[in-house]
Amino acid sequence: SEKALEVQKEARAAVASMKEASAKFEQTVAEAEKTCQKGSSLDEKWEEFKAKFEALNRMAVEKIMGLGGGSSSDLRPADRISVARVAQVLRRSQNLVVLTGAGISAESGIPTFRGADGFWTVGSKHYQPQELATWEKYNEMPAELWRWYQYRWGICRKAKPNPGHTSVVELQRLAEGDFMLVTQNVDGLHLQAGTDRSKLCEIHGRIDEMRCDERIEGSCLYKLDLNNIANLDRARATVMPTPEPAKDEKEECLPLCPKCGVRQRPKILWFDETYNEAFFKWNTVMEKMERCDVLLIVGTQLTTGGPRSMVRAAQKAGAIIIRVDPEVDLKDDSTAGMLHLQGKSGEVLPDLVKEVARLRKEPLMPRLAAMADLPPIPEAPSAPAAASAAPSAPSLSRTATRGTSTPAAARKSMAPRAPSPATRAPSPGMKTPSRPAASASSSSSASPPARAPSRRKGRAASDRGQIPTGFFVYGTLRPDDDSKASWTKSFNEGLEAEVAYLPGASLYIDGRYPAVCFEQTSCSVRGMLLKPAAGGSGAGLLASKLTEADQIEGYPDLYSRTVATVLTDRGVTCPAYVYHRTGKFDRTSCQRIADGDWLSRVRSGPALLP
Repeated sequence: SEKALEVQKEARAAVASMKEASAKFEQTVAEAEKTCQKGSSLDEKWEEFKAKFEALNRMAVEKIMGLGGGSSSDLRPADRISVARVAQVLRRSQNLVVLTGAGISAESGIPTFRGADGFWTVGSKHYQPQELATWEKYNEMPAELWRWYQYRWGICRKAKPNPGHTSVVELQRLAEGDFMLVTQNVDGLHLQAGTDRSKLCEIHGRIDEMRCDERIEGSCLYKLDLNNIANLDRARATVMPTPEPAKDEKEECLPLCPKCGVRQRPKILWFDETYNEAFFKWNTVMEKMERCDVLLIVGTQLTTGGPRSMVRAAQKAGAIIIRVDPEVDLKDDSTAGMLHLQGKSGEVLPDLVKEVARLRKEPLMPRLAAMADLPPIPEAPSAPAAASAAPSAPSLSRTATRGTSTPAAARKSMAPRAPSPATRAPSPGMKTPSRPAASASSSSSASPPARAPSRRKGRAASDRGQIPTGFFVYGTLRPDDDSKASWTKSFNEGLEAEVAYLPGASLYIDGRYPAVCFEQTSCSVRGMLLKPAAGGSGAGLLASKLTEADQIEGYPDLYSRTVATVLTDRGVTCPAYVYHRTGKFDRTSCQRIADGDWLSRVRSGPALLP
């Protein structure tokens, strides 16, 4: 059949891609061996090899995954995010996954073992953890490496959970839907802090546990499939607590299994091993990622294969990805598709927990703002004589009628939730033949850190009688929109753009297009404030743009219009026109964008971590 032929074609392509990747891998290894012969330091050798290997791994994954569609261009731009907006996302999450790495434990005094203090001496030779943490090296000199792991455990035993660990426990308690904590750390500090063991996956193992080795003949687990569900209990039954470190490392003895007599090994995932379900719950993790709607990453550089696979799965699932790290470089390709909260986990996470707890006092689906509370729309700005040629502003009455020549007129006989594709935004991720979207003169391609929006609910109700100075746009009218709507560029001509927030509102996808809804909430919508450029005919241009926006938005049949106060990234408040659909659609049947940002909507195809 055609379907079978297509599958065979894709399979052949996959095999060809893997062969190409294999050939490049061999070439990379050869180059790495040449590198190791140079006179550079051990650190330089390792970093150069790691960079080459990661580049090859990324290329291979993109080639293979690319068979299913999607590319890195499907990712939203990297951006900074405030504690308030992260809390908004977490409050609305129903399938939250938290991924932690060495950064969160570093604040408890546990070194990463990658610097100068990571050397371990065997005889007259110095080793770094990257050389020691392999099955091959452990099998070569198990007694010596056992002493090294006991030394590392001795350091971990002195550490105590820090505010970052306890905050993760609080996030687990505050989560209303599913919650899972995945950690790369082997120190056990999350459990010490109080994390529910049933919601914890330690994907790199635990340094305070040991087990039988399935690769040693005669062991309890010899050649056992560690991903077979039928074998899980048998494999986990071999796990035992690691003996306390000896006071003198020379007295350390390699332990033997009391059942089979074969030497034990740390329950640690080594660099030359793969993840499995029996000891690392890896299949459980990836199944959870398929349903994940928010991935919160804390203290990891995502340099190992497992965490990178989790990020790719989250992107494919359409999850919002938030990364907490002291250093943020939005120009780094690896930051694409993520929202970044800058700061140390022990400082940022406690504030985040407080904000989530505050939002928990609101219902998950807030009540609508009463229409009577929305301010009346003021008169349109009058155009000066110099701008008399500009189209006159339409009546601002909510019952105003439009001419049948407007783009939205074709929808008059259609249900509000089924607009013509030619008059509104396409489905998320879909492209329409049109001019590419262009940035206004003050686009936010490198926006400063987002400020926390006002906590005041129903902010629009305070704007009675204020004259709007521009438009708050949040969908296809914003200059950084990436859905290729045909009207975006022309509408932004002559306008300056600035990142802004609309408090007391939520953003939904109603059918094919974005829809703001005013609610009794302290959550906000992120968009742009568009104002006439300095030196232009402000009042005349605003009147002309109002006419154009009415036509694009299908006012008043499809969208309502009001004036509300918005908060810019600079902390300035401004009254602005806002098109909204409060009370015009069923919110419970529509997707709500958790962070209130149109750019965070689910794209049509799977995206890949660059």
